[in-house]
Amino acid sequence: MKIISAPIPPYYTNTYFYYDENTLEAAVIDPGDNPEKLMTIVKENGLKVKYILLTHGHFDHIGAANEMRELTGAKVLAHEFEDELLKNADMNISILGLGKALTLECDKLLKDGDIVEVGEGRLAVIHTPGHTFGSICFYDEKNGILFSGDTLFKGTTGRYDLPTADGPSLFTSIKNRLYILPDDVEVFPGHDVKTTIGWEKANNSMVK
Repeated sequence: MKIISAPIPPYYTNTYFYYDENTLEAAVIDPGDNPEKLMTIVKENGLKVKYILLTHGHFDHIGAANEMRELTGAKVLAHEFEDELLKNADMNISILGLGKALTLECDKLLKDGDIVEVGEGRLAVIHTPGHTFGSICFYDEKNGILFSGDTLFKGTTGRYDLPTADGPSLFTSIKNRLYILPDDVEVFPGHDVKTTIGWEKANNSMVK
Protein backbone atom coordinates (compact mmCIF):
# COMPACT_ATOMS: atom_id res chain seq x y z
CA MET A 1 0.00 0.00 0.00
CA LYS A 2 1.14 3.52 -0.83
CA ILE A 3 0.42 6.86 0.84
CA ILE A 4 0.40 10.36 -0.61
CA SER A 5 0.16 13.24 1.87
CA ALA A 6 -1.30 16.58 0.81
CA PRO A 7 -1.30 19.32 3.50
CA ILE A 8 -4.18 21.63 2.61
CA PRO A 9 -4.13 25.35 3.59
CA PRO A 10 -5.18 27.42 5.42
CA TYR A 11 -5.25 24.99 8.37
CA TYR A 12 -2.75 22.60 6.78
CA THR A 13 -4.91 19.59 7.37
CA ASN A 14 -3.17 16.48 6.07
CA THR A 15 -5.32 14.86 3.41
CA TYR A 16 -4.04 11.34 2.74
CA PHE A 17 -4.41 9.15 -0.32
CA TYR A 18 -4.08 5.53 0.76
CA TYR A 19 -3.99 3.25 -2.25
CA ASP A 20 -3.13 -0.16 -3.64
CA GLU A 21 -0.21 0.30 -6.03
CA ASN A 22 -1.34 -2.67 -8.14
CA THR A 23 -5.05 -1.96 -8.57
CA LEU A 24 -4.85 1.81 -7.86
CA GLU A 25 -7.97 1.49 -5.73
CA ALA A 26 -7.82 4.31 -3.19
CA ALA A 27 -9.30 5.94 -0.13
CA VAL A 28 -9.06 9.67 0.49
CA ILE A 29 -8.75 10.38 4.19
CA ASP A 30 -9.93 13.76 5.55
CA PRO A 31 -10.29 15.88 2.37
CA GLY A 32 -10.01 19.25 4.09
CA ASP A 33 -10.41 21.70 1.22
CA ASN A 34 -9.33 22.51 -2.34
CA PRO A 35 -11.02 19.70 -4.29
CA GLU A 36 -9.27 20.91 -7.46
CA LYS A 37 -5.85 20.16 -5.98
CA LEU A 38 -7.02 16.83 -4.61
CA MET A 39 -8.50 15.80 -7.95
CA THR A 40 -5.23 16.69 -9.65
CA ILE A 41 -3.50 14.15 -7.40
CA VAL A 42 -6.18 11.58 -8.23
CA LYS A 43 -5.76 12.09 -11.98
CA GLU A 44 -1.97 12.29 -12.00
CA ASN A 45 -1.72 8.97 -10.18
CA GLY A 46 -4.61 7.24 -11.97
CA LEU A 47 -6.36 6.54 -8.68
CA LYS A 48 -9.77 4.91 -8.45
CA VAL A 49 -11.27 6.48 -5.35
CA LYS A 50 -13.55 4.00 -3.59
CA TYR A 51 -13.99 5.72 -0.23
CA ILE A 52 -13.74 9.10 1.44
CA LEU A 53 -12.86 8.29 5.04
CA LEU A 54 -13.35 10.82 7.83
CA THR A 55 -11.49 10.58 11.12
CA HIS A 56 -13.93 13.16 12.52
CA GLY A 57 -16.30 15.86 11.38
CA HIS A 58 -14.62 19.21 11.91
CA PHE A 59 -14.87 21.57 8.96
CA ASP A 60 -11.13 21.51 8.19
CA HIS A 61 -11.30 17.74 7.64
CA ILE A 62 -14.47 17.60 5.54
CA GLY A 63 -14.34 20.77 3.44
CA ALA A 64 -13.88 18.98 0.10
CA ALA A 65 -15.81 15.81 0.91
CA ASN A 66 -19.05 16.70 -0.88
CA GLU A 67 -17.21 17.79 -4.03
CA MET A 68 -14.90 14.78 -4.00
CA ARG A 69 -17.89 12.47 -3.71
CA GLU A 70 -19.55 14.13 -6.70
CA LEU A 71 -16.38 13.99 -8.79
CA THR A 72 -15.32 10.43 -7.98
CA GLY A 73 -18.49 8.57 -7.01
CA ALA A 74 -16.78 7.48 -3.79
CA LYS A 75 -18.73 6.67 -0.63
CA VAL A 76 -18.27 8.90 2.43
CA LEU A 77 -17.71 6.96 5.68
CA ALA A 78 -17.46 8.17 9.28
CA HIS A 79 -18.22 6.80 12.74
CA GLU A 80 -21.85 6.48 13.75
CA PHE A 81 -21.33 8.81 16.73
CA GLU A 82 -20.11 11.59 14.41
CA ASP A 83 -23.30 11.74 12.36
CA GLU A 84 -24.95 14.53 14.36
CA LEU A 85 -21.82 16.68 14.35
CA LEU A 86 -21.41 16.31 10.59
CA LYS A 87 -24.96 17.52 10.05
CA ASN A 88 -24.71 20.47 12.44
CA ALA A 89 -22.70 23.52 11.35
CA ASP A 90 -22.38 24.83 14.90
CA MET A 91 -21.06 21.53 16.21
CA ASN A 92 -18.58 21.02 13.36
CA ILE A 93 -17.50 24.67 13.88
CA SER A 94 -17.77 25.52 10.19
CA ILE A 95 -19.64 28.74 10.96
CA LEU A 96 -16.86 29.77 13.33
CA GLY A 97 -14.02 28.61 11.10
CA LEU A 98 -15.37 29.44 7.65
CA GLY A 99 -18.05 32.00 8.32
CA LYS A 100 -20.56 29.77 6.57
CA ALA A 101 -22.45 26.57 7.24
CA LEU A 102 -20.93 23.30 6.05
CA THR A 103 -22.78 20.04 6.56
CA LEU A 104 -22.32 16.51 5.31
CA GLU A 105 -24.32 13.31 5.20
CA CYS A 106 -22.45 9.99 5.15
CA ASP A 107 -23.17 7.10 2.81
CA LYS A 108 -22.24 4.63 5.54
CA LEU A 109 -21.68 4.91 9.28
CA LEU A 110 -18.92 2.88 10.87
CA LYS A 111 -18.56 1.10 14.19
CA ASP A 112 -15.50 0.30 16.24
CA GLY A 113 -13.81 -2.79 14.81
CA ASP A 114 -15.20 -2.45 11.31
CA ILE A 115 -12.81 -3.19 8.45
CA VAL A 116 -12.60 -0.96 5.37
CA GLU A 117 -11.05 -2.76 2.41
CA VAL A 118 -9.10 -0.74 -0.17
CA GLY A 119 -7.57 -3.01 -2.77
CA GLU A 120 -5.35 -5.37 -0.77
CA GLY A 121 -5.33 -2.95 2.15
CA ARG A 122 -7.44 -3.45 5.26
CA LEU A 123 -8.11 -0.52 7.57
CA ALA A 124 -9.51 -1.32 11.00
CA VAL A 125 -11.70 1.31 12.64
CA ILE A 126 -10.52 2.27 16.13
CA HIS A 127 -12.98 4.46 18.02
CA THR A 128 -10.97 7.09 19.94
CA PRO A 129 -13.42 9.54 21.56
CA GLY A 130 -11.97 12.70 23.02
CA HIS A 131 -11.27 15.23 20.27
CA THR A 132 -14.86 14.59 19.28
CA PHE A 133 -17.21 11.90 20.51
CA GLY A 134 -17.07 10.09 17.17
CA SER A 135 -13.36 10.47 16.44
CA ILE A 136 -11.76 7.39 14.91
CA CYS A 137 -8.37 6.22 13.71
CA PHE A 138 -7.77 3.90 10.77
CA TYR A 139 -5.21 1.13 11.35
CA ASP A 140 -3.52 -1.01 8.72
CA GLU A 141 -2.05 -3.76 10.88
CA LYS A 142 -0.25 -5.57 8.06
CA ASN A 143 1.69 -2.51 6.95
CA GLY A 144 2.07 -0.84 10.35
CA ILE A 145 0.18 2.33 9.45
CA LEU A 146 -2.15 4.42 11.62
CA PHE A 147 -4.12 7.44 10.44
CA SER A 148 -4.75 9.24 13.73
CA GLY A 149 -6.77 12.28 12.66
CA ASP A 150 -6.71 14.90 15.42
CA THR A 151 -6.46 12.36 18.24
CA LEU A 152 -2.66 12.07 18.33
CA PHE A 153 0.00 14.41 16.96
CA LYS A 154 3.77 14.28 17.26
CA GLY A 155 4.48 15.24 20.85
CA THR A 156 0.96 16.38 21.63
CA THR A 157 -2.74 15.62 21.23
CA GLY A 158 -5.80 17.12 19.60
CA ARG A 159 -7.85 19.84 21.26
CA TYR A 160 -10.53 18.92 23.75
CA ASP A 161 -12.37 22.23 24.17
CA LEU A 162 -14.74 21.96 21.20
CA PRO A 163 -18.25 20.47 20.89
CA THR A 164 -18.48 16.80 22.04
CA ALA A 165 -14.81 16.84 23.13
CA ASP A 166 -13.56 15.54 26.47
CA GLY A 167 -9.99 15.62 27.73
CA PRO A 168 -10.00 12.56 30.00
CA SER A 169 -11.61 10.50 27.23
CA LEU A 170 -8.96 11.67 24.76
CA PHE A 171 -6.07 10.63 27.00
CA THR A 172 -7.75 7.32 27.78
CA SER A 173 -8.28 6.66 24.07
CA ILE A 174 -4.61 7.24 23.33
CA LYS A 175 -3.35 5.12 26.22
CA ASN A 176 -5.81 2.26 25.90
CA ARG A 177 -6.46 2.13 22.16
CA LEU A 178 -3.31 3.48 20.46
CA TYR A 179 -0.40 2.90 22.82
CA ILE A 180 -1.18 -0.83 22.79
CA LEU A 181 -0.15 -0.95 19.12
CA PRO A 182 3.39 -2.00 18.19
CA ASP A 183 6.07 0.64 18.75
CA ASP A 184 7.08 0.70 15.08
CA VAL A 185 3.62 1.63 13.80
CA GLU A 186 3.89 4.82 11.75
CA VAL A 187 1.39 7.47 12.79
CA PHE A 188 0.03 9.79 10.09
CA PRO A 189 -1.74 12.62 11.94
CA GLY A 190 -4.31 15.15 10.80
CA HIS A 191 -1.80 18.01 11.08
CA ASP A 192 1.98 18.36 11.21
CA VAL A 193 4.49 15.55 10.63
CA LYS A 194 4.31 11.79 11.06
CA THR A 195 5.60 9.97 14.11
CA THR A 196 5.57 6.47 15.60
CA ILE A 197 3.74 4.86 18.49
CA GLY A 198 7.03 4.09 20.21
CA TRP A 199 8.24 7.68 19.96
CA GLU A 200 4.99 8.99 21.40
CA LYS A 201 5.04 6.57 24.32
CA ALA A 202 8.57 7.69 25.17
CA ASN A 203 8.27 11.42 24.50
CA ASN A 204 4.69 12.69 24.50
CA SER A 205 4.40 14.57 27.82
CA MET A 206 0.71 15.32 27.23
CA VAL A 207 -0.26 11.69 27.77
CA LYS A 208 0.66 10.38 31.20
